[in-house]
Amino acid sequence: MSAAPLPSGAQTGGERMSLRARWVFPVGGRPLENGTVEITAGRISAIHVRPGRCSYDLGNAAIIPGLVNAHAHLELSDVAAPLQPAAPFTAWLKEVLLHRRERASPSAANNRVAWAAIGRGQAESVDGGTTAIGDIVGEGWTSEAVETQSQRVVAFLECLGLAPERAPVQLESARRHLEGKSHVVRGLSPHAPYSVHPDLFRGLVDLAVQYQAPVAMHLAETQSERQLLLDGTGEFLSFLEGLGVWRADAIPRGMRPLDYLRELARAKCALAIHGNYLADDEVEFLAAHSNISVVYCPRTHAFFRHETHPWQRLLARNINVAVGTDSRASNPDLGLWHELLFLHSIVPDIDPSRLLRMGTINGASALGMQAEIGTLEIGKSADLAVVSLGEGHATDPSAILFYPENRIAAVMSAGIWQKAGIFL
Repeated sequence: MSAAPLPSGAQTGGERMSLRARWVFPVGGRPLENGTVEITAGRISAIHVRPGRCSYDLGNAAIIPGLVNAHAHLELSDVAAPLQPAAPFTAWLKEVLLHRRERASPSAANNRVAWAAIGRGQAESVDGGTTAIGDIVGEGWTSEAVETQSQRVVAFLECLGLAPERAPVQLESARRHLEGKSHVVRGLSPHAPYSVHPDLFRGLVDLAVQYQAPVAMHLAETQSERQLLLDGTGEFLSFLEGLGVWRADAIPRGMRPLDYLRELARAKCALAIHGNYLADDEVEFLAAHSNISVVYCPRTHAFFRHETHPWQRLLARNINVAVGTDSRASNPDLGLWHELLFLHSIVPDIDPSRLLRMGTINGASALGMQAEIGTLEIGKSADLAVVSLGEGHATDPSAILFYPENRIAAVMSAGIWQKAGIFL
């Protein structure tokens, strides 16, 4: 059956719209064959398999909740291809800093360039099925950079500084960010253990607790990070010395990611970004603190050729694992659907329904948005994606969903089509 084109930019308003597809994946319940999702005033008003007229019959397609990209750096969306070299890690970091330095001027023209990169990243995210994103933002960011899009954004202000005298300025900047008024959810991101003085880190978590704001930190990302914390040696030492920011007394010897997890546990909602090298006791700590999520960025992880990520072990301990893309500096694109297909390709025996949860409700929970998005349920916002399905012989609907040729064909946020297509 052919379906009519979906009207780009059209919204449901107060009228009812109904979408029928070969499969509907509510995530909170079993998949529905020939299911229908009804939408009224931007919210889901019914999900069923009753026959009858519908606004759009999408044919051989699946309706899933809008995907949630729990970690991205949209400001780097003007990077054409992942920066090289990928190793050592600090050499890659130098290239990121060089790219940022080229746009360091606070001029209005440079602001427009930066905002254009953010807008480009949001558009690419929508193409990949994303309706909500956790974005790391820099000093000088304003909500104007993202308010032209209907995508949900949690803006984590990146805070850095190993010099204790810098802490008051950083904390005041963080406070102003959290007090900003807009529809954008605001959070804080103490960048990483190697770039944030412990006192500043604790102060930022204090602010997150005070304002009930989410907090995100790059943590256990590399073995060299663990080495610097343990004894103050390794590639990060020469990297930080080269930048002129190293303070020999900034990080007490013998620190571990576990020390940072203990602080993050004070926040209402915290994200441990990457978590590539978590020790057993750190995994056990995460299992005991459900307010901390781990965000795994699969293709970025592969780009850096890290050791096998512990995401399956984390899931087995009921730790919330969400998925992110990181940035175009380490990833060919920002399509979260591509991340899920990639994961399915490298672990083909994984239950596909678990992958879908990682890209939807797990991400929503990580960002504190699980009451509004992440599943298709009556009363929730009509944030959804339509997957055009390939032809295959699988009988399990979840396996059908993850055929490698499947593509995101349409995306809706709060009842508004952000991306539309024609189904054949």
